[in-house]
Order: sequence, then structure tokens, then C-alpha cells
Amino acid sequence: MYLKKILTLFILAILTFLTACTSISDNSGDAVVEDRTGNSAEEGYEGQTGAYNDSDMGQELGVTESMDIDAMSAATNAKAQSSLLVQTIYFDYDRITINAQGQAALNTHAEFLSLNPDKILVIEGHTDEQGTREYNLALGERRSMSVADFLMASGIPREQLEIRSYGEENPKLLNHNEAAWQVNRRVELLY
Repeated sequence: MYLKKILTLFILAILTFLTACTSISDNSGDAVVEDRTGNSAEEGYEGQTGAYNDSDMGQELGVTESMDIDAMSAATNAKAQSSLLVQTIYFDYDRITINAQGQAALNTHAEFLSLNPDKILVIEGHTDEQGTREYNLALGERRSMSVADFLMASGIPREQLEIRSYGEENPKLLNHNEAAWQVNRRVELLY
């Protein structure tokens, strides 16, 4: 029991560190994360996740000192589930790089997956219609692998990840212009 508590605290400390390291906003990145919370592009908005430290983590999650580590894990799990609303990461033309905001969203997914080893995350890569069908299938796969590599570097086993590429086959928008192409260059995260 004591070992379980130490292991859980160690995992929470690592996740806290990773979240703190990646929550710095970087507007020069290559990917944009879709906000499905209704908060859209407010001034200073930095995405779904934010850094927290050990001293305020319990208060943020509603955990008191008298609660045991299992209750704290359950509260962390509930916070992670509510932050899983970011399920689409957008990419620039012909790019596979994930920016800081996308990394922060993926950290939330990594936290959720580490607390739920029975869950499988399907990572679907998509592209715009520019380029050949074969090239776009390969680019969609590279985008999916970029996300999978990030999650595996965060400690998620490959067995929890399923990689797919649809290339240009499943566009969000059917228009033939840059605005539609930007929306179609994405990776979708599905449980």
C-alpha cells in the first residue's frame, strides 16, 4: 500500500512537471489546437490545460489533506476527463510539428491514458486536398506518428495507441480554398 502511494505521487509529480514545462504559450509553433469549450480565441487564452504545482493541486481538484491518495487519483482522473475536450490538433501546410499548445493538450491525454491503461486512443491523421493521394496518405500517417511519438515519450505504451491515416479522404470542409485546407490539416484523437 505504501509503495502504491509513493508510485502514485511520483507519477503525479512527473505529470505536473511535464504540464508545467509545456504550458508556456508559443505563438510561433506549427499546429493549432481546436477549442471546443466555447471559450474561443479570447485574449490571453492558452488552451485547455495549464500548469499546476503540488501545493495547489489538491485545492484545484477539491482534495483535502484528510483524503487518501486514491481519492486524489480519482480527482485527477476527473480533471483529465474534463480537459479531454481538445480532440483535434491542426497542422501547417506539409508539416508534422506539434506546437506548445498542442503539446499541452496531448499532456492531458497522456495523463488520462496513464490513469486508464485499459483505454485505447485512436489517432487519425488527415491532410488537405493538395498533393497526390499517396503523398497525403503518407503525410497523414506521419502526423499520426508525430502525435503517437509524443505520447510514447510521455510514458504511454504503444499498445494503447492505434494509428490511422485518411489523407485527404475525410475533409471537415469541402471548399477548395486556404481556409478549408487549414481546417482539414489535422489529427483527431478518438477514444
